[in-house]
Amino acid sequence: MKRILYVVGLLALLCGCENRPSMVEQRKAEIRRNDSLELTQARLDLACADSIATFKKLELEDLKKQFVFEKQEKYQTTGYYVLPAYKGSKERFSFFPEVEEGGKLLLVSVDKKRNYTFTEVDLDTEDYTTQLPPLSAAAKKDVALCHALAQAMHDLAAAKQQQEKLALKVKFYEKKRTQQ
Repeated sequence: MKRILYVVGLLALLCGCENRPSMVEQRKAEIRRNDSLELTQARLDLACADSIATFKKLELEDLKKQFVFEKQEKYQTTGYYVLPAYKGSKERFSFFPEVEEGGKLLLVSVDKKRNYTFTEVDLDTEDYTTQLPPLSAAAKKDVALCHALAQAMHDLAAAKQQQEKLALKVKFYEKKRTQQ
């Protein structure tokens, strides 16, 4: 008797649900909607990242015009951007800033024995001036220019990394869409 009631109850339940989509189908539709939203958002973010990268590239090119690029192919694997005042022999300076072509800001101190000390400035700190030794106003201005160049290089690299990440995300969701 219990078995008959169970079967009848199951049949009634199935008859009442035949016009309704199954939970699996509802979940698949929800996943497709979420994927579509993610794809749209990723495309918008990629367009924004492209704009930021273009702006940063223009800013960087404008800043580079104020610097001289120095690299001795025979001895150096990395070149440096220096201000025109520090171009060439640096023997006459006790302090000068330079920016490595990878975007590192280096403060170079030279003592009386001509020993060089390189200090890398952390670009992620809010106030880089706390990392500076006591300097003249002209030297502070030079460091500020070099900091702006290094920061622009750093920002451009971050924007390019963001572009690559978003391009992969768009590719993933487009591929997922075509497989469905």
